[in-house]
Amino acid sequence: MKIKELFRRNIWLITIIFIASILRLWQLGSIPPHLTADEASLGYNAYSILKTGKDEYGEVLPLIFKSFGDYKPGLYIYSTVPFVAALGLNELSVRLTASLAGIFVVYLAYLISKRLFEKKKIALCIAAVAAINPWLIYFSRGAWEANLSLALTLAGILFFLKSFEKSRYLTISSIFFALTLLTYQGAKLSTGIVVFLLVAVHLKKVVALPKKTLIISFLAALLISVPILLSLFGEKTGRLTVFSIFSYPRKAETLNSLLQQGQEKVGDVSYYFFHSESLNFGRAILGRWFNHFSGRFLFFEGDWQNPRHSAPNQGMLLLSDLILVILGFASLVKVGWRNKTSFVWLWLILAPLPAILSRDEVHAVRALNLAVPLVIVLGMGLERVLAAGKLAKFVFAVAFMASTIYFLDAYFVHLPKHNSIYWSYGYKQIVETVSPIQGNYKAVKVQQSYAQPYIYFLFYQKYDPAKYQAQARLVKSQFEGDVGLVEKLDNICFCAMDWPSQRGEEGTLFAADTIAIPPSDSSDEGKFALIKEIKYLNGLDTAFRIIEVK
Repeated sequence: MKIKELFRRNIWLITIIFIASILRLWQLGSIPPHLTADEASLGYNAYSILKTGKDEYGEVLPLIFKSFGDYKPGLYIYSTVPFVAALGLNELSVRLTASLAGIFVVYLAYLISKRLFEKKKIALCIAAVAAINPWLIYFSRGAWEANLSLALTLAGILFFLKSFEKSRYLTISSIFFALTLLTYQGAKLSTGIVVFLLVAVHLKKVVALPKKTLIISFLAALLISVPILLSLFGEKTGRLTVFSIFSYPRKAETLNSLLQQGQEKVGDVSYYFFHSESLNFGRAILGRWFNHFSGRFLFFEGDWQNPRHSAPNQGMLLLSDLILVILGFASLVKVGWRNKTSFVWLWLILAPLPAILSRDEVHAVRALNLAVPLVIVLGMGLERVLAAGKLAKFVFAVAFMASTIYFLDAYFVHLPKHNSIYWSYGYKQIVETVSPIQGNYKAVKVQQSYAQPYIYFLFYQKYDPAKYQAQARLVKSQFEGDVGLVEKLDNICFCAMDWPSQRGEEGTLFAADTIAIPPSDSSDEGKFALIKEIKYLNGLDTAFRIIEVK
């Protein structure tokens, strides 16, 4: 009877979690339509740890993985090991960690909201919005370390709030926050923002906690964070320089040309008011902040600079959320500036900071934490709709159904078909075609690219990690601080294509796109044999051609 009563009392929450699970797990292995190089790297390193206790470069149980030179904290990889052990090395096992984290995000959003607003109805509304939120769904359906980091962040927030009832929960909170640093590079800033705001908003309560608890919590977090903190002083932060907005000042000739037009020079008063580099960066940062709250980003186009981060012609929110966002902000204003709601306001304002300090105009991954305060606002708006009259409910229900159907169609139907080009589609098919016949050729040449073709051969061939560790060699990129490349694996050369000079290499198998090997110059059946032509999922455009030089 107790179980039945518990089920009856939580039927809405159970239903919401069920819907969230379906949206995050259904066809997970095939949508998105192909593994990215990062996903394949995470999966293969989990496989390597499982088989040898070492990463692909032979490092024993590292906390930070070298990957392609783009150093990754290792918690996502270690959390993937059990799934690889149980399900094998495949798309599903690699993505399952993020998907389960995404389901927990919905549940944690409910628990946190229940504490913030002390109303179960509002908490259920926020959980419902989180369950069907496109932004949270996008990053629950791929091996995104940021999504696991988000779940750990929410767990940290929950136990921080619980610590004011039982102080021992503060240590658990600090552990969760510290684990985000072992999960995702961007957490150094995104988690720092959350911790700073929680402490600032609840400073009196934090100071009132037992000193012993504060010290233990701090030391626990510090102990877990040490490897990441030490990495700040080495080469493992190289990509921070690459992605930082401050690494891209205007060229001297651009600035000089601008000053000459107004007959100005560096040091003039007008220079400091209109043309200084600080002012230029300020404009860029503020512009990026507004981009993340724009209709283009939130409702109509999504992450327009990074098509992998959203569905075609679909924003990070549902179109019907236009109604909820207005009502939600009205409700938040009505609640007023209190300790519990001020955290939501401040988090909403500062959450995009990791994204706006980068070179991209928008970036849905680095701004992922922003999805949570937005979902809270939308949930408060939904609670107002449910309290409104029948006509208002009917109008919203129609808008919601139309928006949801549009989103589901955009993501589950149109994204695989029209966006497969953005998901490195074709490399799996190259491996599947080449592997059975690889030994028939003295050399196999695969077009080199920063899509890292070697990792797909390791992943889909389930290449013996011990064998690869003995030959692993990353060639440093010509771009300082950026990723490197692997040029050889057995008889496979990952190399630049120079077809005019390579077309005469008899007994060689080539895999490249139609630009590198033009069909017009590789169709002579007496000299070449087309082994396979790999099409993108739109059925029209060619991703790669696999050609044998006879």
